[in-house]
This record gives sequence, structure tokens and C-alpha cells, in this order.
Amino acid sequence: MFRNSGEFISLFISFSLLILLGWALSLISVYFVLFMIVIGIVFIQLQQFYYLGDSVRVHSNQFPEIFEILLEYSKMLGVRKANIYIKQDPSLNAWTLGISTCTVVLTSALVEQLSTKELRFVVAHELGHFKAGHTKITSLTSPLGMNNPFSNLVMGFYERQTEYTSDRCGLVLTRNIDSAVSSLIKLSIGAELYKKLNVDGYIQQLNVAGGFGLKLGELLSNHPLTTNRIKAMTYFWNKNFINK
Repeated sequence: MFRNSGEFISLFISFSLLILLGWALSLISVYFVLFMIVIGIVFIQLQQFYYLGDSVRVHSNQFPEIFEILLEYSKMLGVRKANIYIKQDPSLNAWTLGISTCTVVLTSALVEQLSTKELRFVVAHELGHFKAGHTKITSLTSPLGMNNPFSNLVMGFYERQTEYTSDRCGLVLTRNIDSAVSSLIKLSIGAELYKKLNVDGYIQQLNVAGGFGLKLGELLSNHPLTTNRIKAMTYFWNKNFINK
């Protein structure tokens, strides 16, 4: 229900670029290409072990309120193996990785500054990445690096669409558009500045966002612009949940 239709087209574009890259590398050695794929899978496994030793794992006796969110939404999505960690980091961020086991990581700043309802959306969003198979694909492409101009240019078409899909998953599970929107804005400016935000002014910003220049600006990022994500979520919400 929540998968963004543009995701498959974007995956085709990104994989076409990867095939061209792989063909170029195969001129050097096909074994090198296979080696890089194996490295990507091993890298994800090592990352999961790293968080176990460097972060705080959430469970029934450690931040139980967040653990309950994980259990609730994992069950709704049919995700059997899922862990969630809190990592000390002053930035507001969250990410997911894993092939057979879902690992969600929340930064300490995110947990401190978001409300419980906003955290529910973030956790639902991250679980959506795993349920939709995004983390399996990004595991294979991890040797390209993450969030650098090269990887963003090659895989960005696909990764930006996966964010829209996971935003939809967050809305389907939480049924709360207000918390979804406020969580994204806080990720952009922080909780303190959010309190002073001129909502009417931001709505005007949403109305003018989405021009050709802004779309070009997204090419060097693996995430859509926040304004575009909010507009897409609002459209999805109005289409699927208003008066239903």
C-alpha cells in the first residue's frame, strides 16, 4: 500500500548506472566486482556488531517505551528480527541497515529532542526501509561509500524514492500526519528553533518549493528535500486517509 510508484523506475536508473560501472570494472577483473559485493555484505555485518559494542541496545529494561514502539510496528509489518540502538551523536538522525536482521539506529539527540509521537513516526519510517527491501540493496552498493557525491549521483535516484516509500510507511503505521511533519522539520532545524517557527511562513515556502533548480539540487543528495517530503506526505495523507 505504501510503496512509492517511482521507486522501481529510480532503481532501474541507478542499477543501469551500476551495470555500466560494473562493466567498466569487469574490464579490469570480474573477480574484483565480486570481491566488492562480498565486502559490502561483510561491512554491513560488521556495522551491526559495532553498534552492539558502541551503542545502547534498547530492550524491555532499557528505554522500554521505545522498545514497545519497535515491537508494535515490527509485528504490524511482519518483521521478525529487529533491534534498535541509541548512539551518542549531537545531530538529529536515524538510519537502518541489515540483510536478514533489521538494525535501527537512533542518535541520542534525536531521542532527546523528539516527542514520543514523533519518535513513533521515525521508527515506523526506518522499519519501512527494511520491510521494503531497501537495506538489502544498499548493502550490496555499500562499497561505493555512503553520502558522498559519487554514491549519491549513482544511487541517489533510487535512495530518494525509498525515502518517500518509508515516509508513507510511517504514515500508514502511525496515522498521524502532524507528528510526521513536525519530526521532519525538527530534523532540519532542531527542537528549540521549531518552537519559534512561523508556520504560515513555512507553508508559503512549501508552496513555492519544487522548482527545476531545487530538483537539480537534489542530485547530490541521497535524501529528498524536506519541503518535497512534506508535500508528498501531505498528498498521500489527503488521498488515503481524509474522509475515509
